[in-house]
Amino acid sequence: MKYLLSNHARIFQAIVEAGSITGAADHMQMGKSGVSDALKQLESSLGAQLLIRTTRRQSLTAIGEQFYRRCRELNDLSTVALEEVSEHLAEPMGALRITAPHATIDNIVAPAIAQLVATYPRVLPEVLVDDKRLDLIQNNIDVALTAGELASSEFKAQKVGVLHDVLCASPDFCRRETLAESGMPWSDRAPELAYVAHHWEGSDIVHELASLVDGKVASFRFRRVATASSVNAVAALISRSVGVGILPHFFLQPMLKAGTLVKLLPEYQPRETNLYAVHPYGSNPPLGVRAMIDAMKSSLATPS
Repeated sequence: MKYLLSNHARIFQAIVEAGSITGAADHMQMGKSGVSDALKQLESSLGAQLLIRTTRRQSLTAIGEQFYRRCRELNDLSTVALEEVSEHLAEPMGALRITAPHATIDNIVAPAIAQLVATYPRVLPEVLVDDKRLDLIQNNIDVALTAGELASSEFKAQKVGVLHDVLCASPDFCRRETLAESGMPWSDRAPELAYVAHHWEGSDIVHELASLVDGKVASFRFRRVATASSVNAVAALISRSVGVGILPHFFLQPMLKAGTLVKLLPEYQPRETNLYAVHPYGSNPPLGVRAMIDAMKSSLATPS
C-alpha cells in the first residue's frame, strides 16, 4: 500500500494509538528496536520530545499531542488523495482538453468524443478548434490532433491515421479553364492553374503523385494565387472558383456528392498526410487521454 505520510510519522502515530512501542511493533509487523529507533530519529530530526515513556506507561508531551493531531489530519487527507487517484486510474473523469483542426471535427473528433463519453460519462471534454498548432503547456491541453510531420519535441506523438488530400476544383472553374481546342489534359496544365494553398503549404506548390495505372510518380507544380489559414476558408475559395486546391477526403466527400466540387487528376493516388495525437504526459498518459486516442483511431478506421 502507498502512503504519503513519512514512515517515521506513521510509526509515531501507531505508537500513540497502540499505547506502547510493543503494540505498535505488533501492529506494523516490525521489531521493537526498529520502532524505538524510528521514534528516536523522528524526535531528533524535529528537535523536540514527543513522548514521555516509563516502564509502566507513556504519555504525549504538549507538542507531541499537537504533532499527533496533525499527523492524523495529514494521514486522513493522504488517504483521500490516494483514493481519488486510484478512482481516476480506474475510470477517467473531469476535464479533458483537446485541440484539433477544423477539418477533423465532424468525422474524427466529434465521433471520438461521443464514443468516449458513452464509455466514461464522468469525462468532461473541451475542444479548442484551431488549424494552427497550439502550445500544449501554455493552453493546458491534454491531447492534440495534428496533421503533417512533426518537429522534434519533448512531447509524445502517436500516429492515429492518414489523411488523403484530394486535388479538387469547382465545376465552374473546370469549365472556365478547359482548353477544348488544344485538347490538353489537366495533368499537363498544372503549372498554369491557379492554386489556393493552406497556410502550412510551402511557397513552392509541388505535388508528387503516383499513377493508379502503373505506379509511376509524376510531379505537378501549381501557381499559388491565395492562401488561407483554415480548411473551411480553402474550401470556400475553391468553391468560388478562385483556384484548385487540396482538401481531406472525408471533408471533401459531401461536396463531391452535392456536385459543388469535383476531383482533379482522378487517375493519380491522392497525396497522403499522417495524422498524429500529441500529448505532454511522456510514456504514461492518463487513461482519459489513452481512451481519446483510441477513439480517434476508431473514427478514422470507420469509413465516412
